[in-house]
Amino acid sequence: MWQIDTDTFYIDKKLKKFRSDKAIIDGFKRTVNDLATSNDPRKIGELKHGQYRYCYAIHITKSHSLIYRVFMAEKVIQLIDLDDHKNLYGRDDRS
Repeated sequence: MWQIDTDTFYIDKKLKKFRSDKAIIDGFKRTVNDLATSNDPRKIGELKHGQYRYCYAIHITKSHSLIYRVFMAEKVIQLIDLDDHKNLYGRDDRS
């Protein structure tokens, strides 16, 4: 089982921002549970580059993603950010 690092103030702030959106909160809880119980959390998400180099992203809802970093030796998953595509990456390539 993996340890989830939620000591970052940023994730707490984002969860408060989305507290009224049940789909995001439920998706976040489900995803964190999946990450904590997986054999290799790197296989669940998609490896990112650029600003989030060495991090992984997983979709929480259709438009919201969770960014996380995996420390294999310590068996720790650090939650980095949670937001919609435009706020995370600064653009929307789908249009």
